[in-house]
Amino acid sequence: MKIAVIGAGPAGLFAALAARRCNISVDVFEKRQVGGGIVCGECIFDSLRIFPRPDEGLLRPVREIILQGRRGYKLALGKYRPLWMVDRKTWQRGLARRARDMGASLHENTAVSPARLNAMQAEYDWIIDAGGAPCVTSRLHSFQAEYFREYLLAYQFVLEGDFSALMPRLKFAFLENIPTRFQPSYYWVFPKDAHTANVGVVCTVHGSLGRHDPNLKELLADVCRRENLQDFTIVEKGGGIAASRMMTRLVYGNILLAGDAAGLASPLHGGGIDLACLSGVVAVEALWGGPREVARYGKKLKAFLRERKAVEDIAIRKMRSFSFDQFDHLLAGVTARGTPARLKTGLCHPDLLWATLRWFGTKKKPPAWPV
Repeated sequence: MKIAVIGAGPAGLFAALAARRCNISVDVFEKRQVGGGIVCGECIFDSLRIFPRPDEGLLRPVREIILQGRRGYKLALGKYRPLWMVDRKTWQRGLARRARDMGASLHENTAVSPARLNAMQAEYDWIIDAGGAPCVTSRLHSFQAEYFREYLLAYQFVLEGDFSALMPRLKFAFLENIPTRFQPSYYWVFPKDAHTANVGVVCTVHGSLGRHDPNLKELLADVCRRENLQDFTIVEKGGGIAASRMMTRLVYGNILLAGDAAGLASPLHGGGIDLACLSGVVAVEALWGGPREVARYGKKLKAFLRERKAVEDIAIRKMRSFSFDQFDHLLAGVTARGTPARLKTGLCHPDLLWATLRWFGTKKKPPAWPV
């Protein structure tokens, strides 16, 4: 069997590693150099508690985050689900090196056009498109518009300055005075160390932006003023989109979509590295199992996501229906230190309580991780 993988991000690299473990011949095509063009907070949230701990590029485990509403609320999220701050460039280059050592062929600075993809369908038994959103398969099969039904639009700075007061925590802050149709909207301050941090802002968008809709560059400048970061040095800046709803179809002939190409970013917090890697491995397991398993690929991914998605959908409905003060009250209750206070909040929001208990109480069988 011979397969091609488009994109050497987390999904593509995990797919390549999984393929080589099965002794499948694999060519990986990356339009940049591995680790280039990353716009990301660089925190891996193991939302299903099945992800393997990163090795190369690991900066630190994260025990506690700050959720900012009217005030900052501390949440020991690391007690319930692992989080790791990583240097993604180092991490992904380590994965690429491992894939090469296992026999994968990696072609950097090699973009795949729709015409080339069309020809590749005859050259390879299977193709995994993990090339981001919108992916090249969407251009070949004309479904680009599906990525824009609901997506996250982000803009980020990498800043140098003094972040020692926040270290080792991460800050995740919800934005007020943003129209309901753009919620969830938030910003993040994720220190990589005491002197460098990823600082970004994101809005949820349906369709195209209008002239009077939020301007992310202006929002990020306002965030920097609010956080007293306006005099820090901008080392890098950039933006991008991530589809926050799974694509209706994940299989087009002998092409399987994975990672951002499949629309796996969380609509609540924007994270998606764990699910991207999962999708790459599950895609390889599916094609290794033959056409019947390929036909079940989308259902298998949805089964992994079911409980987490229920929590996210409830939380987003509350964000869109609550005033900012009501949502801040919910944050205060969810992050309260005492069990009675958290239980009282849960009884006031039983839908969120039971969905969260199902999410945290459901154990997923992990795939055969290649790392």
